[in-house]
Amino acid sequence: MHISDIVVHLTDRKVISSSNWNCKTLTGGTSSQIYLLSQGTGTDFIVKLNEAKVIYAETEFLAAYQQLVLLPKLVFVDPSNKFMVYTYLQGSAGDSDGSKKEILCTLAAELLNQYQPSFSEGWGRQDALVDSWEKFLLEEVQEATQILAPFLKNENFSIPAPLPSQRDWNRVARKPYLVHGDCGIHNFIFQEGRLVGVIDPTPVFGFPHYDLIYAFFSSPAELIKEVLDSAITVLSTDVPARKQLYEEVLIGLYQRLGICVKHHPVDFPAYLEAWNYWRKIVDCQ
Repeated sequence: MHISDIVVHLTDRKVISSSNWNCKTLTGGTSSQIYLLSQGTGTDFIVKLNEAKVIYAETEFLAAYQQLVLLPKLVFVDPSNKFMVYTYLQGSAGDSDGSKKEILCTLAAELLNQYQPSFSEGWGRQDALVDSWEKFLLEEVQEATQILAPFLKNENFSIPAPLPSQRDWNRVARKPYLVHGDCGIHNFIFQEGRLVGVIDPTPVFGFPHYDLIYAFFSSPAELIKEVLDSAITVLSTDVPARKQLYEEVLIGLYQRLGICVKHHPVDFPAYLEAWNYWRKIVDCQ
C-alpha cells in the first residue's frame, strides 16, 4: 500500500485532518517502512508499515500501555495489520550527553515499573514462545554464540557461553510481563539529555529487568555495577536474588557481544573489557 493511499484512507476515516500533509521517509535500523506526517502545526504522526505479525505485536504493546508518558500514542491500526499510525515524539534519537544512571532510573520509574503481568502462557518473542524464561534466555545465548563463535575463532580466543540457572519462583511472579524487548539507546528519544520517549518495541513476554539490562548494555559507556544497581533499586517489580540477577546481566552482556560483532565491531574492545569486569562480579556472588 502506497503512503499516498494511506494518507487518503486516514483522512477519509477522519483519523487525521484533511490538511496538506508533508510526508517524509525516515530511515534507521528498523526493518519497517516509516513515514513522518507533519503539517507545521498540531500533532505530527508516524505511519509504519511492516509484516502483519510485526505490526500486531507492536500495537499490542502500545495499546497495553497507552497511558505511559514515554510511549507514543497509538492512533490507528489497519484491520489487516499492514500498517499502524502513532504520534511522533519530538526529540533526538540515539546517543545522549546525559548521565546513563539518570537515563536508566527514568526508564525504570516511568516505563518498567508500569509494566503489568500478561495472560500469556508462554515466554519470549510473541511469534516464537517457549515454555520457560530459562529456555528463552538459553535461545538468546545460542543465537549470540552463532555470531560470536567464528569471530572469536578468528581472534584466537574464547568466551564461555553463560547458562541461565533455574529461577527461584519464591522471589518473583510466575506470570510473564509484556515488556518492550528492544529497549536500547537506539530506540530512546532525548531532549536536552533527558529521556522523553521510547519507540519501536519488539515485545517479549518476560520480566521488566530484562529491558533494564538490555538498556544498560546498549551503549558501551558507564558499564559499571554502581550504575546498574542504582536503576535496579528504582525497580518496584520483583527481581531475582542478586546472584541470579547478575547471571542474567552476564547473559545480557553476552548477547550484546554478539550484536556488537554483527553491527558495531568498533565497540567490541569496550564490551570485552566489560565482560571481564562482570565475569568477576558474578564469580564473587
